[in-house]
Amino acid sequence: MRYGLPLLAWVVALQVHGQQERIPGPPPDEYVDVTGDGRADLLITSRTIHISDPEQPGYLGMYKLGVRTISGNAVLLWSTPSTQRWFTLDSAARLDTAALSKRIHYKQLSWTDEDKPTEFWLLERPFGPAITKDQDGWYGTGDHHDGRIMVLRSANDLGTSVAAFTFELPFPYGRIVVRSKEAVHVPNGYGEEGDPIPMKPVVKDGYDFGHEPNEPQVMVPPGLPPDEAVDLHDDGTPDVAVTARDEHWHGTGNPGYHVRGIAPLPGTSFLLMRDEGHGPWVCFRLPSGAALTPDELNAGLASGTYFWSLPSAGSSFCPVLQHPFGSMSAPAEWTAALHADDGDLVYRTTYYDQTVIGALELRYALPGGELGVTPQNWVEEGQVLQVR
Repeated sequence: MRYGLPLLAWVVALQVHGQQERIPGPPPDEYVDVTGDGRADLLITSRTIHISDPEQPGYLGMYKLGVRTISGNAVLLWSTPSTQRWFTLDSAARLDTAALSKRIHYKQLSWTDEDKPTEFWLLERPFGPAITKDQDGWYGTGDHHDGRIMVLRSANDLGTSVAAFTFELPFPYGRIVVRSKEAVHVPNGYGEEGDPIPMKPVVKDGYDFGHEPNEPQVMVPPGLPPDEAVDLHDDGTPDVAVTARDEHWHGTGNPGYHVRGIAPLPGTSFLLMRDEGHGPWVCFRLPSGAALTPDELNAGLASGTYFWSLPSAGSSFCPVLQHPFGSMSAPAEWTAALHADDGDLVYRTTYYDQTVIGALELRYALPGGELGVTPQNWVEEGQVLQVR
């Protein structure tokens, strides 16, 4: 009897064979206060998903066990385009509300909608007469939130608080524990710059084509935002940073530009190039649809036309956006820097001890100034790198 890929994955996944003889069902709902104000912020809950599949008779569905925010609570997440979603703290870090406010001000972070539940489904258990004793049990859903320290904001009639919390999945699987790491009281309205922006209402024309509402463009204020480290491959090691610096005209103190761009972090290099082995090094760009072959790369490195940057090298900063400051005649808005549209950056880094090269897509919006990166493609070093 065929159970499809999900059940096959369950069979080969790590299962708790030492569980109690009777696998526990979903536990009752449990309210959790992580801010310490005596009001519940999160709800540990369950749901049942019924499945009717003629090709998998006897497999009737699954139970899901997860955590849901209660009205008035919002979770902090990255808002810039990248592979990252939920904002997390290092295990040794403390809640720095001033630093979080700065990131929110520069539109790097935002809150989920406090009026709508945010859900994290962490465990699942299949059910039905076809589920064997060996298959029956609780399994992780693949959403790897457990152990990561997340940040929540709670606003109610008692005031506003921010808390760092984490999910734990005790052994054997079958229940969720939410632990508060730290909580601080903040002024009402804290972080409201990061609240969801209301969508513009749908405008219907005379033909009633049903135009979709558009989200207003994110407007990043001028200045130098904090560095934003990005883990390109979700292996726990940041690879690049979205960073910024000031460039003055004719010396420090004169008008100039706030310049934002991308720089490699230790362990990562950018491919640089210069024309015919002369002139300044600039970031190599791989256009859409193009490919970088091992022969071309090796020939360029040997001739001195190409060069893998060092993380400390100033030329490895690749400018993308700029905003004027001081008494300049340029428009007071974010514009694209020179070569920003020439193609993807090429980087080299390690992925679980394997050296890989990849194409890094720059994602930005004008004139708002939103800037982020996404790995477009990556291969083992020595293979052809193709921009899809």
